[in-house]
Amino acid sequence: MRIIDVIKYLGIETYYSAVDRLQERRVLVPLCIILLLFNPERYPKKEFPVFRVVLEPGHGGVGKHPLSLHGDRFDAISGEYLDYFKEGASRGDLHEAAIVYAIAHKTKKYLQFLAPGVDNSRFFKLLKKYSGDMPRRINIVTYMSRKKSITDRDARELPDPNAPYRLFDYPDQEDTMQPGRLSRINAVRPHLVVSLHLAKNAPRDFEGMNPVIVPSFEILHKGLSYLKGEISGKSFYYNTSHLEWFVESETRSDFDWFLSDTSLYFTGYPLKKSSEPARGDFKGYRYNMIQWAYADAPGWRYPAQYHMPGTRYSASIRDFEPEGKFWVRERSPYERYRRDGGNEGFGGDNAYASYEIVRYILYSLHVHNDDHRLQKPGKSYISTWIMPLHVNAICAFIELGYLNRPRDRFILTHKQEEIAEGIAVGIYSLLAGLAPQDTKFKYLPRGKKLELDKYQIEGDKTYFDAVSDD
Repeated sequence: MRIIDVIKYLGIETYYSAVDRLQERRVLVPLCIILLLFNPERYPKKEFPVFRVVLEPGHGGVGKHPLSLHGDRFDAISGEYLDYFKEGASRGDLHEAAIVYAIAHKTKKYLQFLAPGVDNSRFFKLLKKYSGDMPRRINIVTYMSRKKSITDRDARELPDPNAPYRLFDYPDQEDTMQPGRLSRINAVRPHLVVSLHLAKNAPRDFEGMNPVIVPSFEILHKGLSYLKGEISGKSFYYNTSHLEWFVESETRSDFDWFLSDTSLYFTGYPLKKSSEPARGDFKGYRYNMIQWAYADAPGWRYPAQYHMPGTRYSASIRDFEPEGKFWVRERSPYERYRRDGGNEGFGGDNAYASYEIVRYILYSLHVHNDDHRLQKPGKSYISTWIMPLHVNAICAFIELGYLNRPRDRFILTHKQEEIAEGIAVGIYSLLAGLAPQDTKFKYLPRGKKLELDKYQIEGDKTYFDAVSDD
């Protein structure tokens, strides 16, 4: 940088007239030293890293009739909702939406001690229970994806009670499209999304807390090739780490459900048991139901309504072609980082973030003297899940427990503070790194921070920023 550039940057151009006859090489160093001593605040300072984190407590609305007014997954082609709003699991007076919101809200209170401009000492004091390391200074800006859960009584008094809670974009009372939860999340370009859920029941072998992950494009594309008849054997599926595929009912095998979800992922149509598209059960083009950089250009619904063969809108799996911005995104190395390989050996950074937060929750319960044999990291649910698929952020999606299990009910209602503390410390560790001190704990976190540099695109732009056109 020339000396005149330095002076102009600092806003003291008038001083230049006194030195413009001097050789720049002789003046630059002493001048900059003088200016630094007398105007240190005018030099750019390297700030602590700032990370954006979204806490995403599931559900929150009500499963109300009629579908035409209270549904979700609004389809611009038909002008109708394609699915009922899923209000979440319940058992008696216990409701998933309220429990996960309470835990997320408590987690945010911890993370606020890492907000820019806030004294971090209280959070660093908390970390002493988990690590003897000197904590690294970072800043976290924390968002909540929704408001407090609505009650049935409140819902009766509102014309559209699900408006603040829908995942997908929706028309308001004046038929103006409003951003749903996914669009609002993508608008803040988060580095990390932590989605919290629980369920009413679970398969017997799904004990503990379970990550929910999306497989890579590569395995799903092989499923497409199988359905097209280009691959004859099933070894491409059974030789992978995706055998815990989400099974909706035992009337079909895990491989059959994998094929159905593959068809849904590519065409918007799930498969019937006969491996034919369930034409009356169209689920829409999900990537066009949100506001982000990968939606098709305006006017897309006109060719889409005809499902032209040989295009991304084909209703037939045999002549479907994955082309367009979303499918370029799906093939990108950044999606492989998020969804394939990684520290767990599968599932990419999404799986690692999910398991690491689970391990920190268990570690928190441990340091608060609450261990139990049923508290452990469990198997993953694998499918084409909406939340981890339609954000660019690393997504930790976790089933915290099951309401039919007494032990889970106890910790979900009586140990919310400990769970929230574990989530907050886990988030910090994922972004800054934290070496756990109790090396004898059975489910010890790895303490390794996420390698975010590989998501750099060019200059200061990252894959996390690229999710939004703004």
